[in-house]
Amino acid sequence: MIPSSLIPAINTFAVAPIWLETLLVTTFAIHLLLMNIALGGTVIVACHSVGGGSKISRDLSGKLPTILALVINAGVPPLLFVKAIYAQFNYTSSVLMAVYWLAAVVALLVGYYGLYWHYYRYESMKDGGRKGLIFMVLCILLYVGFMLSNNMTLMLRPDHWLAYFDNPNGLVLNLNDTALLPRYLHFMVSALAVGGLFVAILGKRKSDQDYIATGFKWFVWATVVNIGVGLWFLMVLPREIMLIFMGKDMLATSLLGIGLVGTVILIYAGMKQKVVLTSVLTVIMVYVMVLMRHLLRDAYLAPYFKVEDIPVTGQYSPLYLFLISLVIGVISIIYMLKLMCKSGRS
Repeated sequence: MIPSSLIPAINTFAVAPIWLETLLVTTFAIHLLLMNIALGGTVIVACHSVGGGSKISRDLSGKLPTILALVINAGVPPLLFVKAIYAQFNYTSSVLMAVYWLAAVVALLVGYYGLYWHYYRYESMKDGGRKGLIFMVLCILLYVGFMLSNNMTLMLRPDHWLAYFDNPNGLVLNLNDTALLPRYLHFMVSALAVGGLFVAILGKRKSDQDYIATGFKWFVWATVVNIGVGLWFLMVLPREIMLIFMGKDMLATSLLGIGLVGTVILIYAGMKQKVVLTSVLTVIMVYVMVLMRHLLRDAYLAPYFKVEDIPVTGQYSPLYLFLISLVIGVISIIYMLKLMCKSGRS
């Protein structure tokens, strides 16, 4: 069977694709930054709990529930824009792995509650129970991340959808894709770096050098490791796709160059413990990586789909409503966070 015959048809876009793509990249970068803080922070809390807990572990655990709530909310817009642009691919991959995908939603809710329980019962729980709970939450977050990587790679490989005919029960995963593991690890190791940077930012606010030193230790070592993971990811891509980052496409190649140079600068800034500089550069680098990810996705789907080939109906009113709602939502969240900080809860 020809894989392209399995792809559902899509007729039109409501608005020009550049709007959808810009909003997808912008919102996903925000979600990614928050996700990295949540996952990386959980790893740091778990590791510091092994030695019986620490001031950093106790303090950071109080912020993780709020951050994870922001992660979940910030994840909705990019997911909706993925479905708005690549509906025929993403809906199909979600159905193929439906059992794992739906289980990830339940697991995320359990993990969210687990973080609250860990924080509010931190003192009353026994040491073993506290460690067990935070490691359970960490396993849940790693599972959710792995399922996201599976879904976002399976949607790019219609040739792997043929597995449905041998496994029609919603249990298809993209495990035979050589790029899946390095892609997943690239995101996970990035989370350790950003989680460490978040600890350093807390240290800057508290004027606590121990926080800053600990945070940058995580940041620098994770960033160094991630260079190797990123190169592994690049080398296992299909040759024709890898070449777009090796000179075949000027934008993709330029972004890779910026990414490599920026990473070296980040390591230097981290070693010098420059909190503000490292934070600004990290945000910039996240957007560079998200743009590269977007180009990679389009390269994978090029044989089957190009956004510029889809007719546009010009129905912009839903977009305007979304933008108005987005502004109101962001203002409301900022206001609620300010109230929470004033109350001393975080």
